[in-house]
Amino acid sequence: MIIHKNLPIAFLRLRIEPIDLGIAPDKDGFNINTSQIRDLTMANKVTKLSILAALSMTSSVAMSHLNIAVEDAIAVGDGAREYKEGSSAFLDVNISHDCTNAEGQHFPTVGVTLLLPNGASVPNTYSEITEDGTVHMANAVMGIKQRVNPTFAENIVVKGDVEPFYNHGVNTTDARALKWLKGSVDNDHYDNLEFKANFPKIDPESCVSKIKIYFPSMQYCKAGYKAAWINTGDSKYGMGDDKTHVYHDYAASIDVVRTSELPTACNGNGDVVEVMPTVEEINMYLDDEHQDDKHDNHKHHD
Repeated sequence: MIIHKNLPIAFLRLRIEPIDLGIAPDKDGFNINTSQIRDLTMANKVTKLSILAALSMTSSVAMSHLNIAVEDAIAVGDGAREYKEGSSAFLDVNISHDCTNAEGQHFPTVGVTLLLPNGASVPNTYSEITEDGTVHMANAVMGIKQRVNPTFAENIVVKGDVEPFYNHGVNTTDARALKWLKGSVDNDHYDNLEFKANFPKIDPESCVSKIKIYFPSMQYCKAGYKAAWINTGDSKYGMGDDKTHVYHDYAASIDVVRTSELPTACNGNGDVVEVMPTVEEINMYLDDEHQDDKHDNHKHHD
């Protein structure tokens, strides 16, 4: 689902290390202050990102915002959480806090589910142009791989149908959600949940300057406490209850930015395309913690 709305920003921090970007070095960066960017002439750099959390207190549940870090970024635009089109990244979901109820009791995190906004192609983007001249469309994130985390007994990749994209051949299925289940992270500890994603390339003839990508997520804690960071109040979770806090106006997000100049016809005005999973996808993939057997899952048991 392509949406157009402005959302509040969580408290953020960034940790980045180099990995392979696979970006044409001869392109001029759009809206990039080159004096503030580190030397990118070394071949095969990759960006390692950390999704770091900030504690948010509610009347019944205290949870961490999940989002992308912002400081010390390389190869990005002037704004926060911006990453180059066509790049790849290792993203870490950081569990930095447990759940807390209105009485101040703490409940350790036992699971996390992250929904991937990749069910449909993104307008004015492509994943590859093959030698025969075929332009292959792109989804917001592609070629997802989950890293096994030993803290959780079940590391689950939930597969599903997606619009075709090119990644070592044409693909019509991809990970739709990632689950880390049956673990325990109390308030005195933290953990990082890593996955890899590839980002689309922006059509250089379009006026698209940025793609904002939202990742709805669920955090499960003991005694049935959980938080839904899903940017809607219309899902099966409604507006929540005593043990479930629904953040109807927030979901974790990143920006993928253009690396070429805008065409003259755009008159210097770039468009922002926002990609958010549908309510139906939220209901299907962000299900309750132990209701995983209905999906075609790949599980790794430690």
